[in-house]
Order: sequence, then C-alpha cells, then structure tokens
Amino acid sequence: MGDNLRRHNRSRATSGTGAEDAAIADSDATSVTEPGETARRRPRVWPWVLGGAFGLIGGAAAVAGILGATLAVQAVEVRDDLLAAKATLGRLGSLVEAKDEAGLQAAADDVSVRTARAAQTVQSPLWQKASEIPVVGANIDAVSRVTRAVDILVRDALPPGIQMISDLDIKKLALEGGGFDLQPFQQAQASIPVVSQAFTAAKAETDGIQSDQLLDAVAGPVGEIRDVIDRTAPTLDVVNRYLPTLLSMAGGDGSKTYLIIFQNNAEIRATGGNPAASIIMKVDQGKFELLDQASSATFYQEGTAGQQFSDIPGDALALYPATFARYSQDYTMTPDFPTTVQLFQDLWTRTNGERFDGVISIDPVVLSHMLAVAGPVDVAGEQISSDNAVKLLLSDAYERFPSGADSDAFFSEVSRAVFSHLTSGKWDPAKMLDALTQSADEQRLFLSFTDEAAQRLSTELGLDGALHADNTTATQVGTYLNDYSVGKLEYHLAQAVSATCDASARTITTTTTLTNSIPNSITSKYTLGARNGNFGLPRTSMMLDVLFFAPPGGQVIATDPAVSEVSGFDRSGSQTGNTALSRLVVVPQGGSRTVSSTVQLPEGPLGPLQLRHTPTASDTPVTIDPSCDVLFTPAA
Repeated sequence: MGDNLRRHNRSRATSGTGAEDAAIADSDATSVTEPGETARRRPRVWPWVLGGAFGLIGGAAAVAGILGATLAVQAVEVRDDLLAAKATLGRLGSLVEAKDEAGLQAAADDVSVRTARAAQTVQSPLWQKASEIPVVGANIDAVSRVTRAVDILVRDALPPGIQMISDLDIKKLALEGGGFDLQPFQQAQASIPVVSQAFTAAKAETDGIQSDQLLDAVAGPVGEIRDVIDRTAPTLDVVNRYLPTLLSMAGGDGSKTYLIIFQNNAEIRATGGNPAASIIMKVDQGKFELLDQASSATFYQEGTAGQQFSDIPGDALALYPATFARYSQDYTMTPDFPTTVQLFQDLWTRTNGERFDGVISIDPVVLSHMLAVAGPVDVAGEQISSDNAVKLLLSDAYERFPSGADSDAFFSEVSRAVFSHLTSGKWDPAKMLDALTQSADEQRLFLSFTDEAAQRLSTELGLDGALHADNTTATQVGTYLNDYSVGKLEYHLAQAVSATCDASARTITTTTTLTNSIPNSITSKYTLGARNGNFGLPRTSMMLDVLFFAPPGGQVIATDPAVSEVSGFDRSGSQTGNTALSRLVVVPQGGSRTVSSTVQLPEGPLGPLQLRHTPTASDTPVTIDPSCDVLFTPAA
C-alpha cells in the first residue's frame, strides 16, 4: 500500500533429497503470527486542516501589513474565524460519542458560518488585488486558496462526513464472534462520492499555490494543509471507486473463502519466509470464520508434497532449487507473488479440490503492527503483545519446545487466538489502516484475488507483489534472500540496502549488508543450520541464496561475489521478462557480509524506481542516492 495507499506501496540445490530437506524445513509446521512496532496515528482531518489554516493566516497577516490596515485587520478576522472553527471541530468526536445530534448540528452550523465568512473575505476585490503584487501576492493568494479549500471541505464534505462518522461507530459495527456489520458501509456509498468530490475540489484550489514564492511564515502551514488534502483526496477517490468491490470482498454479495499464509522470517524466503503455516478463513456479510488450519505437514499427510502441479516456465524454474515448485514451504522463494499464489491454488485443488477467492500473505511483523492497534492477547498462560510476539514466535518458541509436535501445537493455539482477537473488530479502523500501510511500506503484505475488480484494487495499491512485465508504472530492481541452511537462523539476520547510479552509463548498483547476530545461547536444533555440516560450516553460519533481479529489458552485468562462495550454486534465468542471477553466500556468526549487483538499465523512459528487497524480522533501512534521480521518473 505503501505510498500508493497513502495517496488513495534455499537454495536446495544438489545436496540431500528433496523429501529429507522438506521434512527438516517443515519442523515448525504452523510457525507464524508475530508482532513488533506501534502503528502511527493519523491526525483527525477536520481540526487539523483548520489548525494549519489559522497558523498560515497569522503569518500572512504580518505580510499584509504593507498593503494597509484594512487588509491586515481582515487577515486577523479570517484567522480568528478559522481558529474558532477549529476549536468547534475539535469537539465533534465527543459529540458523536455522546450521540448529541443537536450539538452536532449546532457545531456544524457554527463552523459553516465562520468558514463561509472567511472564504467570502478572501474573495473580495482587496484580496484579489493584493494577490497580484509580486512576491507578497503569492502569499496572499496562498492564504486565499487555502481558505477557500477549507470552506469547500466544511460546506460540502463535513455534513455527510459527520453522518458517516456517526454511522461508522466502531462500537456498533463489531459483530459478535468476529467481523463487521456491513450495512453502515453500504449506506455510506451514497455519501462517499460527495466527500470525495469535495476533497478533489479542495485539492484543485491548493494545487494552484506557487510554493516556491512563499515566505517561511506562510510556506509551513500551506505545506501541511496541502499534505493532508493531497493524501486524503486520492484515498477517498480509491474508496469511492472500489467500495462496492470492498464490500464484495467482505462477503457482501455472498461468502468468500481466503487462504492466509504466514511467512516465517526466521527461515527466510524472497518475499518473507517459509510459509509452512496457514489458515483458511470464510467471510460472509462481514462476519469472519476460521474454517481450518494447515501446515506443510498437511500435504505430506495427503500425499501431495513433493509433486509439481503448476505449469511454471523453464526459465523461471532455472532460478530456484529443484524443491521450489514441489514443496509448499519453498513456494515463496520467488519474488513474484502471483507465482506463489498459483502454486498454492493448484496444490490445494489437487489436495482436496479447494479453490480460494483470494490469497493473503503476511509475516509476524505485520501481526505485531496489528496487535499494536488491537491490543495484546492471552494465549497458553501468557500475554502476546506487539512488543514480544516476534521474538516469542520466531525464536523463543524453538528453545522452549524441543519437540516439533509441541512447537506445532503452540503455534496452532497462538494462530487461533490471534485470529479471533484481530477479527473481533474492537479496534480503531483508522489506526489499523495505518498499521497495514506501514506493513505494505515494509514489503510485508501481499494480496491476490480471483475477482478482477478486487485484483485491480490490489494492483493499484501496490499490494499484488508482482514482478512487472514492463517499466511503465515502476522500474523494479531487487535483491532477495532464500535460506539454504534449513533452520531458523534468520531471526538474527539484519540487513541494510542502498543504491547508487551512474546516469551516463545507465546503470544502478544495489548493495545489501547482511549481519548475523545469533548469540551463543541458542541451542535449538530447529534454529541451527541443519545443512551446514555438509559443507564444513558451523551450524550458526547463515547460508543464503541471494537473487539479483534486473527490470524488463535490463541485465545484471556484475555481482559481488562474482560466483557463489560454495561451488555448484550459481543459477541464471528469467521470470516475467525479468532476468536474474543467484549467488550463495555465507554470513558467519557475529560477522557481516556485503553483496551487490550492477544492473544495466534498458533504453527508453523508466518509471519511478522501486527498490525491492526481502523483509526480515527487523526493519530494513533503504537509502537511494540522489545520483539515481535523473534516470527515473519521479513518483507521482
């Protein structure tokens, strides 16, 4: 969802048998559901917009002094009206909560009068004349435009907005047993277009501001208000266009069944980790129901593990170990999420005839962001929160449970409890949206749907996880990691990614620094590398298959290391027109390893740079050098 959402962002090669390796990798079967950071809070739009407006009016009042006392007095009056309106809007939340309809109406009337009066003032001939004066005029014009924008929002968006706020009271929406009442959202379909159009009109006003000519006293507040409007208008536009689709996805026109896969970052894969654990969820008229839980062990029991049921092009298969398309725990070795979805859909169809309406991929850190909003949950005699869930489920559990069956039972119990907790609906939707946006920014959340409209929404929000077939909407350059040690070592892996460019040569060099911080206290056989001994390596060393991808039309022309650090692991191929190379590297305990690739970019226009990477159990800092700016179209 990343920026898009805000605006509407093991090498199992030759050693060992596939079945043996898969059995080892499967040891944590249902390992998933884990947390980490606190979601950012989005400011309330109405009082925040007006708070910024009266701040910029105050700054402009000083500027207006050179135009005479009348303009200065009017500027103060406009500021005072917006300040009073902001204070009144600040009380809307409590009025909604108290169900004080008379109070809400009185507040709306008062705000409307004040903003209308301010808008009328700034449209007077005096203000219009003042806006024509060089330098100072641009500041007066900015004040006028922002005031008119605020008036549009209060006049056209506030009345239906208040109604929606009242109807969408989270205390009334939550369904017993988990889920949301869809009726208020269905009723909102009539109001959302009006609110969306108001924000679009307000954006048209603020888009005309000449930002490069503003004085500091005006530039700050103007920029803040424009940021809120610029961020909200596209989001409302997306909601307006896709609300029927969203309601359908929530079972509004018939039940939907979804497969949710949990990627275990402790055993790293290109899009997150080993997807050994999953749940099958049904949603009908907004009500959630957990139908079943599964793990990679499920497919061994059903006799479908070790077989390939999907037709994957040979050039793509050449990039991955032989186990990639045959064992479910390796389906996420590809950075192309649609391929992962195809593999799971075909496997489930062959296993029990199941076809899903959608496949959702998350990792433990996504769960931690969600728990930061929903609050902690009690499981197996202890409290799991956003602060401890990732460590508990990706590291501590393997030390605590020496038996794979015991750890599987623990993960299964945690999965059920966290699912019930998160689907209870007893949390702030705006905060949860922030948490999911953060997850998308960190490249941890992917969605795929069989419904065409739902899939278009996923693609528009940047959540489809697809390798692009061209460079129109974005130019993707990626470095991805797959575990080859067969263990849970990568909970202790940290990475940092950076990119520099040579514009004259049309090349981009991506550098990834990998650090192994596993402590000596870790002794679990499920954590330590099961394959390492075959290569004379300590079980604490991380063997990582690193994939370097070029965008369509591009080529990886150099890598560091130039060849794999263990012989026999170099691979090359192409997927969806994206050529790639793989190199196996070893990161010793307590050590760091830097890997890099240089990509020759294709000729012709290049969309905005999208630097993709594998999400680890911790944050990945990403730095793009300004030398890359000239090569890629700026993000819209």
